[in-house]
Amino acid sequence: MNNFNADSLIRAGRDLPVPFLLSLVRPGGEETDMTVQKILRLLPGKRIVAVAEVDGKQFLVKIFIGRHCSRCAKREASGARAIEDAGVLTASLEWEALKKSTRGHVLGFEYLSDAKDLLEVWEKSENDEQRRRLISKVIPALAALHEGGVVQNDIHPENFLFRSDLIYTIDGGDVTRHGRGPLGDRKSMDNIALFFAQFPARHDHFVSELLEQYRQLRAWPLDEGRLQRLVGLIDSKRSKRKKDYIEKAFRECTRFTCEHSFNRFSVCEREYDSPAMRELLSQIDKRIESGRLLKDGNSATVALIDGPLGPLVVKRYNIKDASHGISRVFRKSRAWISWANAYRLKFLGINTVKPVAMVEERFGPLRGKAYFITEFIDGPDATVLPEIENPSAEMISIVEILKGLSAAGVSHGDLKASNFLLGSEGAVIIDLDSMKEHSNQVDRDLAKKKDIVRFMRNWESIPQVEQRFADLLG
Repeated sequence: MNNFNADSLIRAGRDLPVPFLLSLVRPGGEETDMTVQKILRLLPGKRIVAVAEVDGKQFLVKIFIGRHCSRCAKREASGARAIEDAGVLTASLEWEALKKSTRGHVLGFEYLSDAKDLLEVWEKSENDEQRRRLISKVIPALAALHEGGVVQNDIHPENFLFRSDLIYTIDGGDVTRHGRGPLGDRKSMDNIALFFAQFPARHDHFVSELLEQYRQLRAWPLDEGRLQRLVGLIDSKRSKRKKDYIEKAFRECTRFTCEHSFNRFSVCEREYDSPAMRELLSQIDKRIESGRLLKDGNSATVALIDGPLGPLVVKRYNIKDASHGISRVFRKSRAWISWANAYRLKFLGINTVKPVAMVEERFGPLRGKAYFITEFIDGPDATVLPEIENPSAEMISIVEILKGLSAAGVSHGDLKASNFLLGSEGAVIIDLDSMKEHSNQVDRDLAKKKDIVRFMRNWESIPQVEQRFADLLG
């Protein structure tokens, strides 16, 4: 088993085979070894969050390395204590230690092995009422933090854990204590808005009731304009989060690998990145030729190929002729647009195929052929709905997508039945390169009407399906 210190952890970057050992020195001078069993999050050269064993007991550990390790560890510990001082249940900080013979700090927290975070439980919820109840269980913790003058600046669903009937608030790394009294209205509203902005816009009808719950817990006076101000704040914060989320999908970070050279740009989900995947991306035309052709059009070629982790669908956007090539060289490729829109939909909580990689051939700043690679959905498209004995579940999942698009002000541009795939976990929408997000209500309404008219045209010759979709969309 490898034995690391802070310097070797920095040099290792992302290449950290588990399990590995770290030698620690407790504040009293006692030496001990820690076995890191599972890495949960890794920021190379800065921080490792992991499950580890010390003296036969498991802990959630945060390992800080690099230039600012002492300051970061101090801030994390201070934030955890602030949450606890506000009377909010949190994973207890059980010990602190230094890494032996080198700079570095480790914090050992209670490991809540059987807890599930709010996002995980939310995604498994069956209906809106369950989702509303979930958030209502978190509101008391949020109100208690604010009443104690504490703000979780990076508030998101993964920071709230459900364990039996208890709610834990975790992650003190970006927690601020504002004085000794309760948090003021403006800062409270700002933090509440950031919390609600983590959820898709189609669930904003929860906000009025949940704000009233929060108001009562804080004993705030009634204010007729408060809800309107909060809705405006939520919209603003959600827009910024979405922009940051999509931009992140085009750069090297924890989630993505990115390569940029004179003749090529590529980005890949890190979980798929491997020598085999990099070889696939470097010979992608050959892999298309040896794969199973799904579509061979003038503007696009689609093929099913074998990937390192399972079957993949590659959509190659072709250059039809010289004039078409000239018209495309200075614009974002349709693969780029599809990649961005896939993450737009993921942010909005709308089901689409899982994006895996995107490649553009380039000559300096000029773009050529481009490729959009996704996971394969093993299921038919929506044209088979009339053949299914009772397609209610499939139709409802399609309508959920349409309502999600409408609530977000997004139009698809080509809602033919074949652009809905019926997978094992419900319908997903594909063919994203014509999708647009509209900023004003007039454009939203016109685009929605156009999309629905195109969608309903699929079912004109099948009255029973047409009527059922009309009822669901009504």
